[in-house]
Amino acid sequence: MSEAIVAKILEDARASVNTALSEGGKAAAKTIADAQNEASILLQKSMEDTAALREEIIRRRISVANLEVRKLMLAAKKRVLDRIFAEAAEKIASLPKDRYLALIRGMLNQAEDGDEVRICERDAGLITKEFIDGCAKARGIRLTLSSSYADIRGGILLSAGGMEKNLSLEVEMAELRERLEPEVAARLFG
Repeated sequence: MSEAIVAKILEDARASVNTALSEGGKAAAKTIADAQNEASILLQKSMEDTAALREEIIRRRISVANLEVRKLMLAAKKRVLDRIFAEAAEKIASLPKDRYLALIRGMLNQAEDGDEVRICERDAGLITKEFIDGCAKARGIRLTLSSSYADIRGGILLSAGGMEKNLSLEVEMAELRERLEPEVAARLFG
């Protein structure tokens, strides 16, 4: 009888183990399926996020590249404008004597009675005391030609009473450039 009880207990135990294994297997399969489903959702979300991030990175790189191209284009345009205005300044400095002296005469129209006129060393043979005196006489004022040279490429410096008017080619070209650069750039670059 005890064998029958032991057999019954073993049989119930096996049935209980089989039921537990079956239920555990089902629970494990459900857990695995849920985990796989969640992993699939996370993978899909990650792929979407990666795609969006990739698009954002590409968009930023294109934007940076466009900015760099614009900077390079602006630098190239500036170099062209620098060269154009430098060549213009050189052409003015190299004008034939009569035209250059006419330019200086025009600058001397801004002189006031008693001004001292300073010139660059290069112009010493062109702009003489006689030339200055003639311009002054024509205007009815008194001007003197300085014995010291100005550190300029051309044009004149007018000074009196500690005040100086800079009519050098460099300053005149800078003012001219400021006025004309937008128009020149528009004609050159559209």
